[in-house]
Amino acid sequence: MNTATQKTTIINLDDVQPFGMGGRRLCFVHPENPSRCIKVLRTDENRVIRWRKSKIPAKWRRAYDNNAHEKKELERLYRKLGDEMSRHFPRSYGMITTSIGPGLELDLMRDDDGLISKDIRSLLLAGYPLAQLRDVFNQFGEFLLRHRILTRNLLDHNLVVSMRDGKPYRIYMIDGMGDPAWLPLARWIPALGTEKVKRRMKTAWTRFQIRSAEKSV
Repeated sequence: MNTATQKTTIINLDDVQPFGMGGRRLCFVHPENPSRCIKVLRTDENRVIRWRKSKIPAKWRRAYDNNAHEKKELERLYRKLGDEMSRHFPRSYGMITTSIGPGLELDLMRDDDGLISKDIRSLLLAGYPLAQLRDVFNQFGEFLLRHRILTRNLLDHNLVVSMRDGKPYRIYMIDGMGDPAWLPLARWIPALGTEKVKRRMKTAWTRFQIRSAEKSV
C-alpha cells in the first residue's frame, strides 16, 4: 500500500500582474493555462468588505466570500445545464492553491485574436456603439429566460463581450451569479422567475443607455 502523501501543487502568482481588479478580488491569467483565469480574494487595506445579510451584529459575522459563492452558483448551473452553460457562463474548476492565497479557477473569455474579451463598461467608455450590442444582449437574455437563470443585477462590468471578426459574438457573465433574495420565491415559482429575469434585462439595458449617453456628451 502506498502511504506517500500527495504534494499539493502551488501556482506561483508572485510575479504575475492581474488583468482585472474588483473591490474584493484580483483576476489573473492562469500561468500554466492561458484559457483559464484565477480569482483571488484581495487582502489589502483598500479592499471592499461585504458582510452576509444577517441580524447578527457585524463584528460576529464572517465576511462574504465571493469565491465560495461563485463556485457554488456555477456548480449549480453545471448540474442543471451541463456543458450548455458554457454558452454564456464560465465553467468552474474548483479552488486551487496559489502563492498569494486560495484561488478559484475558471474559464477565461477571449476574442478570436487571442485578446482577453472586454466588458461592456470598457467598450462603452471607449466609445463603442451600444446599438451593436443589442443582438448579443438579447441572445444572452433569451438564454437566461429559457433556463430561468436568476442573477444579481446585470452590471456592465460583469458582462464581457467575445468578439469574432471584429463583431460582437457572444456575451458571458463573469460575476454576479445567483439570486440574492432571502426568500427565493423566484426560484421556486416559474412565473416569478421569468418576470424577475425580464426585469433584470430591462433595467440593465436602461443603465447601459445612460452610460453610453454620458460618454457621448
